[in-house]
Amino acid sequence: MTEYRESKVDAVLNGYLAKRQADRVKRVHDFLSSLTARERSLVQDIAVMGYVRGSMHPRGEEIPLNDAILANVVHACFAFPDLYPAVATIERCGFPETCPNLRAVPPDPPKHDGGVRCGCADDEDEDQ
Repeated sequence: MTEYRESKVDAVLNGYLAKRQADRVKRVHDFLSSLTARERSLVQDIAVMGYVRGSMHPRGEEIPLNDAILANVVHACFAFPDLYPAVATIERCGFPETCPNLRAVPPDPPKHDGGVRCGCADDEDEDQ
């Protein structure tokens, strides 16, 4: 029979779990840091509104499909443009057809081939 000490197992397991948590935090930080200010604003607006709308969902009710959830969240962002300006700005400027502030996006293979993005919500001092 193998002898082990519970405290050693707990210490190893606690160390492993702490390392995995730190890895997750770093991965999220690295991802968010790689986004442009506009992309980060969009992710934040949609994530916060999704959380808010999700917390309002009645318990025991069937959860709608992804398209319905997305439509509900975007509609809610439009309803509160002062709280979710990144999403609301897209509607106001008419991106991409009538956006007055189109910005070139350089290619970043293999992620994307470049193109244009809306610059309406860019910070005044952002260099792009």
